[in-house]
Amino acid sequence: MELRRNDFPITLQAYEVRDAREQFVAEQVVSSQTEADNFMTLYTGKLIKTRPIERAEIRKEIHRRHRAAIPAWVWILAVLIILLVIAYATGWLQTFIVNAG
Repeated sequence: MELRRNDFPITLQAYEVRDAREQFVAEQVVSSQTEADNFMTLYTGKLIKTRPIERAEIRKEIHRRHRAAIPAWVWILAVLIILLVIAYATGWLQTFIVNAG
């Protein structure tokens, strides 16, 4: 299934068809043709439907992507640097080094 560039972001839904009934399997918001292709590959043999996403869902998806953009190790490193700066500014680090040596 080829989607147009201006269709994105869009929601893809996979359904299992049994006895003329559709049973929901999965749903994913995709922002590129590559993501859509990966979803369709994952659910090969299933009925794939698309639906446009609402503004609230778009904002939630953008927020989720931005939040996930900063890895956890960056946060840990930032906290350690802040603690070192505070320890140096208060004199605790100098006192610790003098007492240790």
